[in-house]
Amino acid sequence: MNEHSELFQLLKKMVSFPSADGSEAGISDFLAENARTMGMDLVEQQEALPGLKNVIAVKTFGRGGKRIVLNSHMDVVPPADGWDTDPYDLVIQDDRAYGRGSTDAKGPLACLTMAVKRIIENPEGVNGTIVYTAVVDEESHSTGARTLVKHPQVYGDYCIVGEPTLSRVAVSHNGSLRPVIVAEGLSVHASNPELGINAIRIAAYISQLVDEIAEEISGIVHPTTGKPSIAITMISGGVQENVVPDRCEITIDRRMVPGEDEQQLRQRFDRLCRQAQEHFPGSRVYVDHYLVTTGPAAETPADSELVQTAFAAAKAASGEEQEPFGLTCNTDMNHFTRAGIPTVIIGPGTITVAHKPNEYVALEQLEKSCAVDEAVIRALLK
Repeated sequence: MNEHSELFQLLKKMVSFPSADGSEAGISDFLAENARTMGMDLVEQQEALPGLKNVIAVKTFGRGGKRIVLNSHMDVVPPADGWDTDPYDLVIQDDRAYGRGSTDAKGPLACLTMAVKRIIENPEGVNGTIVYTAVVDEESHSTGARTLVKHPQVYGDYCIVGEPTLSRVAVSHNGSLRPVIVAEGLSVHASNPELGINAIRIAAYISQLVDEIAEEISGIVHPTTGKPSIAITMISGGVQENVVPDRCEITIDRRMVPGEDEQQLRQRFDRLCRQAQEHFPGSRVYVDHYLVTTGPAAETPADSELVQTAFAAAKAASGEEQEPFGLTCNTDMNHFTRAGIPTVIIGPGTITVAHKPNEYVALEQLEKSCAVDEAVIRALLK
């Protein structure tokens, strides 16, 4: 692959859209028009947020057998300082393509797009329906995917989500839960702290309780995504240096592995609050709200038809043996599995360079992932 290849030029165009912080309108319009140009039967743009639209395009081959949904996201995180090149101009250096979104996740989306184009150009042996989708707001709250799965066209027997997997077939990903806990005490003059209830001291005690949870979950190891985790990531309290604070707010990041029950995790945080409240009589400690995240963990069984077919097709296309593995980060896979669509994840590059300055994807990875995408789609729609 070089800078003149069709796949590279498609990705270069996609990277040129600065689609961070709710600015996906331009790339959404581009991908919708590109889908029409490719020859999709139906192309729609679905509003997920004011002015921000998902792309949905449908193409049926043959007698219209099985139905596969393809998905990735159009948004990126803002480029931080430290780039050696223009983050919105995809450039090649040392067999790597540098640009914001080259790996997360415009590279995976470009590969899925080109795989569909190649199948339209050569539909021999394909019988079924492709539902090609691209969503907004994955990096923040997954509003795009949450809205997408409600669309009447977005259903299927299988789904492929495009995220960086080094062109392998991933079967799972971790999820996240983020409670915001409020500790309320009693404010007094700092010269008489014994007369009040210090909310920051309650927060310090909560930190100990979080350590206890970390110990509780330390023995959990998922075979494809590793260990769950818990960490206090934000804290806010106090109004003045000579006043015992009566309120403190603590944000916790709890990463969950497939198989962990979200409701049970919420109940555990409720118990933590009760423990803290009992330790400081007269206080009030509660979960104020949960921050919206990409969602819980998800997994497709390795012995399922989807995974076994995808493994065989990916090996044939790439020559690489496939073994069950998962991503430690969140993805939109969970929204499709919860909608009843078995899902795998495929994409070029590695998540380790995502969200960093000088994000890149290897050119060899782009071509490999596109070939794997095409092979898996063809195998599922035989």
